[in-house]
Amino acid sequence: MIDSGTVTIRRRSAWTNTLIYGFLGIVALLALTPTVWVMLSSFKTGEQIFTGNGFWPSPFTTQGFVDAFTQIHLHEYMLNTLLYAGLGTVGALASAFLAAYPLARFSFRGRNALVALFSLALALPLVGLATPVFFVVRALGLFDSQIGMVIVYSALQFPFTFVVLRAFLLATPPELEEAAMIDGAGYFTTLFRVVLPLTRPALATVAVVAFVNIWNEFFFANLLLVSEENRNVQLVLAGFKSQFGFNVTGAVAGATLVMLVPICLFLILQRQVIAGLTAGAVK
Repeated sequence: MIDSGTVTIRRRSAWTNTLIYGFLGIVALLALTPTVWVMLSSFKTGEQIFTGNGFWPSPFTTQGFVDAFTQIHLHEYMLNTLLYAGLGTVGALASAFLAAYPLARFSFRGRNALVALFSLALALPLVGLATPVFFVVRALGLFDSQIGMVIVYSALQFPFTFVVLRAFLLATPPELEEAAMIDGAGYFTTLFRVVLPLTRPALATVAVVAFVNIWNEFFFANLLLVSEENRNVQLVLAGFKSQFGFNVTGAVAGATLVMLVPICLFLILQRQVIAGLTAGAVK
């Protein structure tokens, strides 16, 4: 039989959980309200947005999306940004993975110094990197070029990616790798056929973070890009006022399209990302 004390404790626990989840639900609702408002406003008329009459679109219109594609050709700049974010993420993952594995598995002189050097790069402010990055990119002849932006973004995302991947590899037991080497597998065979599948959750996690960071990046794009055809979507959104005039519906429609890309990416990789974030939480 269950005594009254146990029942009381369970009731208190249920009430506590209800209060906690209710509070978290309210916080989540407040945090999502601006995003939902922007998405709904993309289907409103400019008059309804300026007057603030009603939360829901009335009348419902898609003219803002038409303006975003026809007036400033938003899709072209989204393709540029997708190129920067996709290749920049791949570059950061490849370089960080190849650096994290030997620094996590092998002991050699200077290893701790390299780890500290790569990790301390996270503490550097982006504004402080503006001048050296500008002169290095210009000296290499990569100023105002797409390949230059890909290289810069790969380098900017390398420190965080390296730290996360190395921590994940340190928490992964090396027995499978040792067994593969005993069976005759070479270094790169073990790396790509054993280690890489094991680190898939961590790779998905840092890939989403790096992609979103590059997708939303404005500072270095504004610093290193001049040509109209090389601009990313954030620069275009910043110039919506001059491009659209008073077409606020087109502006929020463009912002909605830009927000949907990282949201869709997270939904696609959601299971892997959650696995990567919770790895090591339970022993």
